[in-house]
Amino acid sequence: NNLEEARVERVDYIVANHAEQDHSGSIRAVLERYPEAVIVANAKCKEFLQDMYGFEDGKFRVIADGETLSLGDMTLRFVFAPWVHWPETMLTFLEEDRILFTCDLFGSHLATSKLYAEDEHDVFMAAKRYYAEIMMPFRKNIQAHMKKISELNPAMIAPSHGPVYNRPEFILKHYGEWVSDKTENSALIAYVSMHDTTRQMAFFLGNELIKRGVEVHLFNLEHPDIGELAMASVNARTIVIASPTVLTGAHPNASYAALLLNELRPKARFLAVIGSYGWGGTMAQQIKSAMSHLKAEWVGEVLAKSHNHAEMFAPLEELADNIRERHSTD
Repeated sequence: NNLEEARVERVDYIVANHAEQDHSGSIRAVLERYPEAVIVANAKCKEFLQDMYGFEDGKFRVIADGETLSLGDMTLRFVFAPWVHWPETMLTFLEEDRILFTCDLFGSHLATSKLYAEDEHDVFMAAKRYYAEIMMPFRKNIQAHMKKISELNPAMIAPSHGPVYNRPEFILKHYGEWVSDKTENSALIAYVSMHDTTRQMAFFLGNELIKRGVEVHLFNLEHPDIGELAMASVNARTIVIASPTVLTGAHPNASYAALLLNELRPKARFLAVIGSYGWGGTMAQQIKSAMSHLKAEWVGEVLAKSHNHAEMFAPLEELADNIRERHSTD
């Protein structure tokens, strides 16, 4: 509809930076309206698009990394960025205007009528959420491509989601921080409680860490917003999962949080598990097993039987000391 409203009479090329359906779902309709158009894609993207839509070989122009395509008075350069999101992910650079079309990279969960990223606070939060939920598992790959993007020196960055960055240094700065190996002196404590024991343990540990100069984010998993949890994990140096024991195992919400963080793979250096039980169980083992992908050191496990305050608080003070010490030497 947009092409028709703009009275576009001819389309020569459809550049496919990415095959995922939210990027490629309209290609068939565009081809039906403009049958002379050719899909410009890398070989892997062509493979995926043919798997999804059955496009014939003759509808593609397969390009190589660094290849350019002349549009007459404009030139497109194609920059491969595999595993910045998917294996076929590609960026396209309009050389004359220095506009970088980045696909999912630098995207944001922000639906707005504004073309450009004007309200930087709103854009920051939406872009951080997008990074945390979608891009963080590919942090190391993004890190490797940041230099390549910097060398292009784009005047504008146009992601496929959210507004366009007409001041690209804004998002480049934040992404540089998010994908770096540097963490903040902070701890994320994600907790859920049934009879208040685990909540008390989480709050006590949080207060003890604050006393020791560690910034604390307490996250209640009772009604979790997974995007908020993901955002809180982006720069945290320590992640603590706090769970009661349910049917000898972890609370389902705590298990979900652990599995989610395991897949998102934040750069936390240290992990701990705390919680309560009545007669026994494998809660701590389940949480540790669920977070096996994280390249972090387990620095503590505190389990309290029922509501025994004497048993709860002294070990939590020791855990706070241990976390503070690890933070100071990291």
